[in-house]
Amino acid sequence: MYGTFLWDHDPRLLDVLRSDEPALFAVWHQDFVHTLGYLSRWNPRRRTFVLASASRDGSLAATAATAMGFRDPVRGSTTRGGHRALLTLRRRLENDPQASLAVVCDGPRPPAQVLQPGIVHLAQADGRPLWLVRTSFTRKTVLERSWAKFHLPHPFSHGVVRAAGPFHVAPTTDRAQLEHERLRLEQQLHALVRKADERAAELAG
Repeated sequence: MYGTFLWDHDPRLLDVLRSDEPALFAVWHQDFVHTLGYLSRWNPRRRTFVLASASRDGSLAATAATAMGFRDPVRGSTTRGGHRALLTLRRRLENDPQASLAVVCDGPRPPAQVLQPGIVHLAQADGRPLWLVRTSFTRKTVLERSWAKFHLPHPFSHGVVRAAGPFHVAPTTDRAQLEHERLRLEQQLHALVRKADERAAELAG
């Protein structure tokens, strides 16, 4: 499927993906299938786990992630099984220092594109560099009735990938500081959406 798209890459992200450097990757629900697919294709040796919600959408994410070659998905969200899922992920990452992790970081319920705190806690506890990633397309169908307004790109359209990072979250137990970090990362992801969407519109002419 990904061979039918013409890609406009982010060279800094591409360098990370082609290396064996472990990292955390955060993506929105809206484009998660295609973003996870992009993350999976550059280095088959990279061991990457996926955190997907315990919702129906999470089942789709987990199935898609497994099909793309990611390791056993961990299921959980802020509303169902989140604490247990985070503990499981932390143990896996501690036991495998070279592993990476991809997190669908909004949902599993509306509003979309509100970053949940789990990725902040993981980045803080784990120490791996955090990268935020967005894919946008020149031609796509938007599923307006879905809460995340999922994107279904058309074959042979241009795919645009943009990333921000690496980010590090300083160790703290101060709730105000953690909320500040959550908002900072959320704003960065919103900026990536605008940047990738604008580039896609430019390529579409």
